Amino acid sequence: MASNRYVLDANVFLEYIYNRPLKDHSIQLLQEAILDHIEILVPSLFLDEITEVLCGNLNDIGKIERHLQYIEKLARQNILHIVVPTCEVRMRAIEIARTGTKKSGFPELTDSLYHALAILNNAVFITNDKKHCRKVKKFGHIIELSKF
Repeated sequence: MASNRYVLDANVFLEYIYNRPLKDHSIQLLQEAILDHIEILVPSLFLDEITEVLCGNLNDIGKIERHLQYIEKLARQNILHIVVPTCEVRMRAIEIARTGTKKSGFPELTDSLYHALAILNNAVFITNDKKHCRKVKKFGHIIELSKF
């Protein structure tokens, strides 16, 4: 699916923040958005997820603040579009989250919110969560970060 609109999972930003192996993919996405080649959407829960991970994994409070301020700056500059999920998005997320099995497990509701936002905005959900991708590939609108 060709698209210029993407919903980025919080783990995409964490690749950059923690200098993980797919950091270059994250940087490329941000550069494309800064150049106005693509549009990046995230659900509002993205801010809470990033804050929670930073709180639990970074001791330097100054670094936490700088990362959060950078995300706010991206939002103010309309590079990152923070969207409050509507009831329609939430209901689609529930549908996605209920598609698993006891054996293989069920998709997480939080991941399903990102995915539903992508589906309903004709976007592609980019995540580094391979398990989620396998569980919900039938819905489309999803790609692993490593394949971007």
